[in-house]
Amino acid sequence: MTRSSRKCIAICCHGFLGEPGMLKEIEATLNEDPFDQIYDLVSNLSYYSSKYGINFTQPYDLKTPIFKNDSNQSLAYHFFLQICSIIKDYNEEVDLDIYAHSMGGLVTRSMIKYLSEEKNNSVWIKNGLIRNIFLLGTPNHGTRLAQHAINIPVDILMTGMNILLELPDEVTSEDLQILNSQFIQMIPNSFFLKRLNQPSKNLEESINWITVRGLRWIGQLGWLPMVWQPFLFRKFWIDRHFPFLHVGVIPNDGLVDASRVPLKYATNLTVPSATHMSLLYWKSKKSGKLVLKLLKPIILDRKI
Repeated sequence: MTRSSRKCIAICCHGFLGEPGMLKEIEATLNEDPFDQIYDLVSNLSYYSSKYGINFTQPYDLKTPIFKNDSNQSLAYHFFLQICSIIKDYNEEVDLDIYAHSMGGLVTRSMIKYLSEEKNNSVWIKNGLIRNIFLLGTPNHGTRLAQHAINIPVDILMTGMNILLELPDEVTSEDLQILNSQFIQMIPNSFFLKRLNQPSKNLEESINWITVRGLRWIGQLGWLPMVWQPFLFRKFWIDRHFPFLHVGVIPNDGLVDASRVPLKYATNLTVPSATHMSLLYWKSKKSGKLVLKLLKPIILDRKI
């Protein structure tokens, strides 16, 4: 293991409707041996403005886009400001590794693509050199779940979210803005994703990109997937040998299609036994420990 002469900071970033506590096992792991020999600081951030990621009275809520060209009211810009705030406490240049889950990976990629600086064939956030980006279950090419969610009658969707997430009483099905930003941007082939996935040689080659996907959907969020999985992740095809219509469930981790996670220029890893959330459980879940086992040599391989 060769340690860079600069300070090294790990940034943890949650996903849609998330909060920093969801990455607490990753944060704790990175603060322990041997990773504490790598990282001088592990910071677990939220790009939302409230503890649970939902606050309809604040600027950074579900109506806020992941990124929008003509506005600073975006999750990527909020995340950018938070990282800048951490970096400014260091007088010297620092190295940055970012661990992002699910939609947090799209927030991270947007921040890097649109808000970072390129100098000397490297990519920087202020005086922080971006080294490694770990994308855990990130729908880099969209998610079928978002595509189908916007087809659900809004009153049913809002009623369900009120029950599950205890939204404020004043929020009703008339507040259609909930479906106008983050949901829309995560739909496969959305304008946002088409722009985000346009090739950028320097970004692709100057940063070490790693994606990790799971293939297990049974057990994700209890029994609910038994209802939504065959419907939301269905695939129809005709058997040419027999005149029958067949229906199957495409590979997914419970929330994201497995085929929509990998990037052509990244190191793409798969943990078949992992669900969307167990990708984060590096201490308490067997599949999470497998994720750590795959990533450990990459994390420890520090090159000057």
